[in-house]
Amino acid sequence: MKPEAAQSRQLGRGPLLALFLVVFVSMTGFGIVIPIVPFFGVHLGASATEITYAIGAYSFGQFLAAPLWGRLSDRYGRRLILIATLALTAVFYVVLAQATTIDEIGVTRFMTGLVAGNIAAAFAAAADISTEETRARTMGVLGAGVGLGFIVGPAIGGLVAGGDPTQADFARVAYVAAALAAASVVAAIVLLPETRPADAPLQARRTPRFWTRPRLFALVGVTLLTLTAQALMESSFGLWSEKELAWGPPQLGATFAALGLVSALLQGGGMGRLAQRFGEARLLTGGLVLYAMGFTLLVFAHDVVLVITAMLLLALGGGVVSPSLQSLVSREAAAEERGAVLGLQQSASSLGRVFGPLASGPVFDALGHNAPFAVGAGLMVAAALLAAVATRSPAAKA
Repeated sequence: MKPEAAQSRQLGRGPLLALFLVVFVSMTGFGIVIPIVPFFGVHLGASATEITYAIGAYSFGQFLAAPLWGRLSDRYGRRLILIATLALTAVFYVVLAQATTIDEIGVTRFMTGLVAGNIAAAFAAAADISTEETRARTMGVLGAGVGLGFIVGPAIGGLVAGGDPTQADFARVAYVAAALAAASVVAAIVLLPETRPADAPLQARRTPRFWTRPRLFALVGVTLLTLTAQALMESSFGLWSEKELAWGPPQLGATFAALGLVSALLQGGGMGRLAQRFGEARLLTGGLVLYAMGFTLLVFAHDVVLVITAMLLLALGGGVVSPSLQSLVSREAAAEERGAVLGLQQSASSLGRVFGPLASGPVFDALGHNAPFAVGAGLMVAAALLAAVATRSPAAKA
């Protein structure tokens, strides 16, 4: 039996549950203040630009810090890094509750995003406890945590904030986020042993020069293109649906909740069987094609039936793309550089969440309300072509 297989069997399900909670808390933290920050920002007299920058500061922090936390987890172990960053997350949410200006909100969101870069260490730990046969399923479970966090975060934020966006309401949302982070600290302490292989070198390598490794470079590029397109859609769909379908917040919230739920169920329940049957490479390319079809259909959608069909295609595509990418990227890394490599990928993911919202507004205003979806479709076609080329080239020897 391979050493990694033995380790995976000995650890059981507790570590995977703890890792699921880590990524769930990360995405919940990303979304929990979104329903209230715009209203609270207006209450503070902030401009639309200041408000959107404050929201985007979280992803920018993740972009900067993910490679660092990944490298540190390679050197000092996953458990220590995850527990420390989760504890800091709880502290920063308490600080956020005290914010009284949009600048304070933006700075604190940025700091919270920095420690939320720990998601790279979480995915590295998931790769540690996986075998070649179970890696896609394990990554799918973490992907489900991301999807559910995307659903639960805004839902909690809207529910807890109440109808009047005052300082007390905003503080209450931040305290709930702090409590979730604190609960994940306890879960990590109780359920998560050290997963970094005992025989891996104590000194991590320098940050992998992924531009000298074509397959890894391409997969990171696919991540950037995919998340940019996804963020384009997420940040412009509300404006589009108001113009095209006269939708309001209830319909918008229900649509995104359904989108996240379908994607999470697919990742958490069916990804392992799909990977065994088709392989991650084919699933990645096929999922990106589904994504492109969903974006294209949105360009021409003028009624609810077409919108639902398009969203279903996007949910199915997302359900297989994310875990397939995580699994393929993790295969490119040796045990001593796994955190650093996955940190690079998570950094690209966060950068896409910065690029998408920054581009969606100008594209929407200059080219029309369907234009962001057309741009998204183009990005997904490019991602599918890049993925097809990358997965045909020989894998790196980790």
